[in-house]
Amino acid sequence: MGEALYSLREIQEGIISLPDKEKAKLSKWMADVDNQIWDNEMEQDFQEGGQGADLLEKVKSDFHSGKCSKWD
Repeated sequence: MGEALYSLREIQEGIISLPDKEKAKLSKWMADVDNQIWDNEMEQDFQEGGQGADLLEKVKSDFHSGKCSKWD
């Protein structure tokens, strides 16, 4: 990715100096980024060959055999 333009300390100081309204916007943006990262990890984990693929197949098998039912 390359070298960082700013140090973590500089970024933190910049965030502290923002007006509250801008901090709130930044916080929402960071939460959106975090959610996207989580979604990507989940997709990778449960795709074929992923860490959760075996678990997903077990759940599907249990569902189809009647060991569990659909949540409403």
